[in-house]
Amino acid sequence: MIELLDLKVDVVFKDFFGDKSSKQILESFINSVLELEGDDIIEVEEFLDPRKMRVEVGKPSTFVDLSVKTRGGEHYIIEMQTYNHDGFDKRLLYYLGKDYTEQIEYQYHHPQEKKKGKKLIGWGDLPKVHVVAIIDFHRDQKEKNGILNHRAVVETYRFRPEISATNDHIFDHWKATIVDLKKFKSKPVNKLKTDKDIWIHILNDAPSLKKEEREALKKDPVFQRAIERLEMLSSDPKTRKAFESSVNDQRDHLAILDAADKNARHQIAIALLKQLLPIKQIAEATGLSTEDIKSLKK
Repeated sequence: MIELLDLKVDVVFKDFFGDKSSKQILESFINSVLELEGDDIIEVEEFLDPRKMRVEVGKPSTFVDLSVKTRGGEHYIIEMQTYNHDGFDKRLLYYLGKDYTEQIEYQYHHPQEKKKGKKLIGWGDLPKVHVVAIIDFHRDQKEKNGILNHRAVVETYRFRPEISATNDHIFDHWKATIVDLKKFKSKPVNKLKTDKDIWIHILNDAPSLKKEEREALKKDPVFQRAIERLEMLSSDPKTRKAFESSVNDQRDHLAILDAADKNARHQIAIALLKQLLPIKQIAEATGLSTEDIKSLKK
């Protein structure tokens, strides 16, 4: 039995959810994780080009992992993020704003691409936009980059009026949901009670799924498609090669970040040594070992 590839790796994530044959899989994921029911359940009408058109340059540039349009006209942006960086919250706002405004910008700059029977998008036609960011990094206990770190695995943020709730409908076009994989407590598949938990478990740790767990999941038609698709991708030599290349790129990137962080802490430690602070106190302030700090004195 082949080991399943990790869905947190970008190339696997995009191939798994982004293929047109994965429409029902993606619908199940969105509806389950966002706990949509009844009239709120979404159906994917169209997979949008995730390359955002930068009309001022005249060529596409990739910004997001996945972008779709629902039958109700709402846009969903799905993004996998495996490491933290400054301005994470602002990046989510950028995705929302970019997707929202480019609907008019693209039509304005490319009127010749207007299809027969399809009107140009005006202010009143702008679609709702919902970004779903799946993250796999630790956030601070209280607050990190402007986003509160509650205990919930799934958190949804939206604009709210400060005083009156009567104008709430004016601000309901933008939503951002964070799925924090680090908060999810893994359980055996037979202990997972909801589709939401199953999806988060698959995203979090697909390689750990045992044969009997896969077979149990396949009893559900949607999860059968999901597991079989992931098995197919995991068996494909080209996908596995791309996966390994992406993992190595991530390791290189993290190594650069670690080196930069350690160098910065060394510089702080050197400055504190010049102020004649005790080595133990410097170690507590920088997180460096006393041996590292002693070596900086030489």
